[in-house]
Amino acid sequence: MAPITEDITGDDFRLDLYRGYLCFKYPLYGYTFLMTRATRAYPAISESTTDQLLKLGRDIAVARKRRRISMSEMAERMMVNLKTVQRMEKGDPAVGIGIVATALWVLGLQRRLGDLVAPESDSVALQEDIKNLPRDFRRSKKPTDKFDF
Repeated sequence: MAPITEDITGDDFRLDLYRGYLCFKYPLYGYTFLMTRATRAYPAISESTTDQLLKLGRDIAVARKRRRISMSEMAERMMVNLKTVQRMEKGDPAVGIGIVATALWVLGLQRRLGDLVAPESDSVALQEDIKNLPRDFRRSKKPTDKFDF
């Protein structure tokens, strides 16, 4: 297989993108590790969004630890693989929102998911609504038809 993009090399690994899969090659150990399928959205994710995903993953990990739930127990309750929980807690953007919702449900925090983009907390949309309000609130004079039956 020929790489689609250029190789990214590190001290002891090489990272390639093969047919949508991130591929780590460890020449010292003689094996190749395929990660989750790379989405086309990766280049579109901004740095601030990546930071927020990392924060979300750390917050989920803290909530799990405060409830004294192990990673394997969390994975079992969520009915997912242990590696999925690890990726979620690392802030991997490829983890689906359904898995994050399930994690919040296991932790008892599922109500917060519905409040993420609640209309009452969307300050940008509220400002746009205020801008679009009519400037004059006086009633317009409509011509009255005296002969309307």
